[in-house]
Amino acid sequence: MRIALIVALVIISMVLIVSVLLQPSKTSGLSGFIGGGSTDTYYSKNKARTYEAVMARLTVICSILFAAVVIALNLVE
Repeated sequence: MRIALIVALVIISMVLIVSVLLQPSKTSGLSGFIGGGSTDTYYSKNKARTYEAVMARLTVICSILFAAVVIALNLVE
């Protein structure tokens, strides 16, 4: 059981690292500061279906799984 949890922890941690690194940056830089940002765009209305939303959801799920596996690994002895 302990070895299965360790393997799961390694796999989940790799997926978590990759999902964090693949997320696009949220800052618009100097152009967003000068020109401002229009919040009423097609992108903002359909943000739940974008690549950014999928990556954020994957990161949250992986982090919850990571915490659960770490707790289970500490309880198994």
